[in-house]
Amino acid sequence: MLHKKKFVLTAAFVAIAVIWVVFPVRIDILTPRLGIPVIGQAGDRVSIVVKSSLPLYFPAIRWQLRSGENQYALPIIATHTGFASKEFVVVLPSDIQTGAYSLLGQIREERQIEHRKAVHIYDSVPENFSMVQLADLPTLGGDGSGDQLLQQIISEINIINPNVVLFTGDIAYGGSWDQYRRLVDAMALVDAPVIAVAGNHEYEGWAGYLHYFNEPYHAVDYGRYKFISLNSGHSRDQMTQSQFHWLLDQFQQLQDQTPVVQIHHPVHHSEGQRGYVHVKADELVALFKKYGVPIVMSGHWHGDMVFDEQGNERRDTWDFPGTAYVATTTAGADLREAYSASPLHHGYRLIRLKNNKLESYTYDYNGDGQRDAAASIPVGKLNVIRGNGNSVTVHNELYEDFPNAKIVLISPDTETQWQPSQGRILRQMKRDGETVFEILVDLPANSKTTIALQATITEASH
Repeated sequence: MLHKKKFVLTAAFVAIAVIWVVFPVRIDILTPRLGIPVIGQAGDRVSIVVKSSLPLYFPAIRWQLRSGENQYALPIIATHTGFASKEFVVVLPSDIQTGAYSLLGQIREERQIEHRKAVHIYDSVPENFSMVQLADLPTLGGDGSGDQLLQQIISEINIINPNVVLFTGDIAYGGSWDQYRRLVDAMALVDAPVIAVAGNHEYEGWAGYLHYFNEPYHAVDYGRYKFISLNSGHSRDQMTQSQFHWLLDQFQQLQDQTPVVQIHHPVHHSEGQRGYVHVKADELVALFKKYGVPIVMSGHWHGDMVFDEQGNERRDTWDFPGTAYVATTTAGADLREAYSASPLHHGYRLIRLKNNKLESYTYDYNGDGQRDAAASIPVGKLNVIRGNGNSVTVHNELYEDFPNAKIVLISPDTETQWQPSQGRILRQMKRDGETVFEILVDLPANSKTTIALQATITEASH
């Protein structure tokens, strides 16, 4: 018996040694990452979780944040080791600047792990908070038309300058690795924090989704807001008991926070409609009402529709009490007239909150001065035209004002002191022999706005 135990132990040791030599140990960051970011302030404690392909093996890792030439070391104040994962508790530096950062882990000297735009630093949560939501993205690859459409949407989102961007499922049709690679590269161009969740089409390439986004459902804190992303993509067990209990726990942990929910499938539906949440829907509605969820955002239907918390489709008004259940048109897939209460269009939704209350989430599609009951924003009507020299003209053909829109101007001159002809400089950065200016400016509805860089006149120049 003793010899048998020794043989088993020896065989296990040999097997581990072979795995070690033949298959190098892989360490990856589970959270935070693009799609499940940390949004915090200087001095906050942040949890970084990594996984190892070899259970109980975790090398020493040094952590830092990087944005352009700015790098900040992250002091480790605690660790918690599990069987195949390890948590590092770090502190965000007190002198860190606001903006988006890649998270880097240095393993010894020879290896580095990284996730782009995994950490976003903010000064404070504004009173007027905005977010953009899109779902059912165009197919990427192929003739490139889907990539171009998504790039246009992302360009418009960056101009609108929301606090958060939500990708609400069916973000990688077909689920190929090429689709996910293109998707992640596009998401990394979004300036605001990106929070993503799966739809039903992600299950066509579930391994790819887990590789790039890891968690099927998750929560992201942003000051007094908590963004809860639920997974409804698996039709057979759409709202599992474990996910439901996790959701209840998230609500019970709210600390004077307003919960905002995204879930790919609509919770409510009208007669004859298909493709909605059919497991625990009533329980979800009761929870959302109890904990004061102002809006539940969905996709899937490829059209704009709005329901109140009683399940009534609202084509009369968007401004009603209780939770708004909102389905948003497709960003680039086929359009479905039977599932849309607004004119058919590809687009995205702009949601504004003020003092934690829902202020607006629809669009004045026909320009009559009244927001439609369900319409989202059509893509293609917000464009920047680069002029000669240090100027741009923004064409806003939408019936929507965009206060504090963000425009980027680039000057090849790194010596001259510049100021914008209107608006104010949010940030300026020198890179590769040029100066990049991020300028905040108000864009009125149906307007053309030109912003130019003007040389600052100093005493020495007279």
